[in-house]
Amino acid sequence: MDIQSYGSAIRSVQPGTFVPDISPKAPASTPLAAGDSPDGTAAASFKDTVSALLNDVNDKMSTASSNSVALATGQSNDLDGTIKSVEEASLAFQFTESVRSKIMEAYSQVQEMQF
Repeated sequence: MDIQSYGSAIRSVQPGTFVPDISPKAPASTPLAAGDSPDGTAAASFKDTVSALLNDVNDKMSTASSNSVALATGQSNDLDGTIKSVEEASLAFQFTESVRSKIMEAYSQVQEMQF
């Protein structure tokens, strides 16, 4: 999964499946049933999307590690492929850290809300 795939994965999460879109002038809305989307098709849940992204990051990191070990032990001469896999893993991990930070920030804000 490359960076473009992350964008398509994030776009596949339908509004209302994990965080309601609320604005001060928002019309009243009704919650969606589990697995439903506004257009009637099955929507990817937030949990499934995050799980898929984390599995992909783990795969990229494993591939980068095995490519690095193979290059260091002389089993491979593919320096370009190794550098590419390490950079992909690094970018994927940075993306994951950014998403985690945003989720934790949102959680903190929700926790501070008074009802």
